[in-house]
Amino acid sequence: MDSTNIFVGEQLRLSEINPKEDAEKESLWTHAIEYARMRKENPVRPMSAMEVRKDLEGKLKESDESGHSFHFAIRSKDGDGELLGFLNVVNIEWSNGQGVLQILFGTEELSKEHLPESIQMALRYAFDELNLYHICMEAPAYDTVTIPILEKTGFSREACLREIIFHNGKYHDRIIFGILAEEWRQKKGLP
Repeated sequence: MDSTNIFVGEQLRLSEINPKEDAEKESLWTHAIEYARMRKENPVRPMSAMEVRKDLEGKLKESDESGHSFHFAIRSKDGDGELLGFLNVVNIEWSNGQGVLQILFGTEELSKEHLPESIQMALRYAFDELNLYHICMEAPAYDTVTIPILEKTGFSREACLREIIFHNGKYHDRIIFGILAEEWRQKKGLP
């Protein structure tokens, strides 16, 4: 493994979450229906900065106590380090070397621009730092941004939860994608 900073990419950096400051921005994002849906609040609703802050603090506390999840803010590498989204590795099963990747950007435009790099950074962290072997990520079947990026990265469709998401008056499938460490390394040309 090389000694470059795994938390810094070409355009992005992963940093700690600052619940007080980051809650202000995420609260604004929750007013956009697509962001709120991807956040998986049930029911979908705009959230106040105080609600978001409590949620972020709860995730960080659970992470510290359980050791089965890691949460990062995705920020721009240059300038003021603007918050762009969040990256989580959750539901880690240490004995099986398995975890679930969640990446959420504030807008669809940010997702289109930065999802490929953030997935690579997340996989490098999960496989090279946490020594996990299998990572999975979910996407709604109607997500035309995420699915092609996952497939191009080397993820395989592993499961389909049929008609489990109610979106715009219809039920849709949730697709589970997965990638093994050796598949990712082979695709990247790594040993």
